[in-house]
Amino acid sequence: MVPDVNVLVAAFRPGHVHHPGAQAWLRDIRRECAAGSASVMLISIVVAGFLRLATNPRVFTPPDRPELAVAFIDALLATPGIALRDGDAWPLLRSKLLALNLRGNDVNDAWIAAATEAAPEQLVTFDRDLRACLLPLT
Repeated sequence: MVPDVNVLVAAFRPGHVHHPGAQAWLRDIRRECAAGSASVMLISIVVAGFLRLATNPRVFTPPDRPELAVAFIDALLATPGIALRDGDAWPLLRSKLLALNLRGNDVNDAWIAAATEAAPEQLVTFDRDLRACLLPLT
């Protein structure tokens, strides 16, 4: 499975509207990973997006301290079965950008979708726009 930025932010921030569900999902999937019955792939653009949002004073008042946000990612990566990797997403990303005429903020969504598909993994997200990038190209 691949968690999206919004899932990590929700699990990390107690005041987030999706915090209870995201935290429960993360607790359960970490337990499954540690038992060897599941795996989670963190994508570098998702980790960077999480760190960018969690520590941004324009997004959260107060923002999280960088050391707390980094410690959250470190704790995830210390869990057996959770790894940081990106696979060979470029051919899929290229196809998505051209076929779907994606630009601007949609590029990050397409990157997440392409890396997820290249793995292949299942994406966990609250983002409806990102789901459009997962549609098969014809």
